Amino acid sequence: MTQYLVLDGYNIIGALGRYATRSTGGLDESRELLINDALKAAGWTGREIIIVFDASRSPETGRTELRAGGAVRVMYSAPKESADDVIERLVRTGGGSYTVCTADFALQRTVLANGGARSAPREFEDLLNELPALTRTPDVPFRARVSDRLSPEVLRSLEALRRKAEGR
Repeated sequence: MTQYLVLDGYNIIGALGRYATRSTGGLDESRELLINDALKAAGWTGREIIIVFDASRSPETGRTELRAGGAVRVMYSAPKESADDVIERLVRTGGGSYTVCTADFALQRTVLANGGARSAPREFEDLLNELPALTRTPDVPFRARVSDRLSPEVLRSLEALRRKAEGR
């Protein structure tokens, strides 16, 4: 089952200081910064990420654009439709498992009522802060390995045991 992380675009921009328009230079820059962060997160988590922006503030209404081969889908709501409407429709009718990241309590309740999960913008920021300095590309998802968590001494000992078992 495909796992989706749905980001309530302008809600997250307003909730997190890293996207503050005074530090990024404007709403367009904040939107691009969020999209770039989503690309990094998609590569790290292996989840498909959907970012939904309200039409009233977006450059083009009713448009969907795929980034990084579809790892991130950027959607702009249609005229007279809010991002919340689009998100609710995705969770209600889409196949897969949805987690919606928003600070909007009413939207969180609706998502939960429709079988989705919710998270707060702070949790998305925590995820971004956990990303390594050199993140993987979205088309190569992160695969955790036990060896990544072991000390060099333990790895050497395990390698010695393996060689001994093979008779080297």
